[in-house]
Amino acid sequence: MRWFWLVLGLVAGFAGLALAAPAPRDMTIVPGMRVGPVALGMTADELNASVGVAGTQRQEGSVATLSWGDLSAQLGQSPATVDTIVVNDGRYETADHIHVGLASLAVVVVLGQPPNITTAPGIRNYEYEGMTVVTRNNLIVQIRVHK
Repeated sequence: MRWFWLVLGLVAGFAGLALAAPAPRDMTIVPGMRVGPVALGMTADELNASVGVAGTQRQEGSVATLSWGDLSAQLGQSPATVDTIVVNDGRYETADHIHVGLASLAVVVVLGQPPNITTAPGIRNYEYEGMTVVTRNNLIVQIRVHK
């Protein structure tokens, strides 16, 4: 009978731990919409509330940027809402598993030929609707989500 109570106590303890576990963090890139908790069209206050901590703010001309490490949001001037989300963190990925650090060949294989490709010395931008994938040295180095 002691074993029964011991096992029951352990099961109840593990069940309590499972219920108290934090929810998994959203790391999904949705082209034209959002990256994790950061969505296009959000205000600075909405951004800070959705991420949970205030971002580091930088002003460059008419563009304000809030950043949280390798994730940042650029706010346009009028209205002051997010118009571009920039990802430099390989933990964020699209539903098709495109993420920073992946070989650039995967972009075209998985997403198809983009409507537009632009280049600068050493950089190639694959421009899709709602998303630009930036590559350098045959690797994805940045993903930009925009309208």
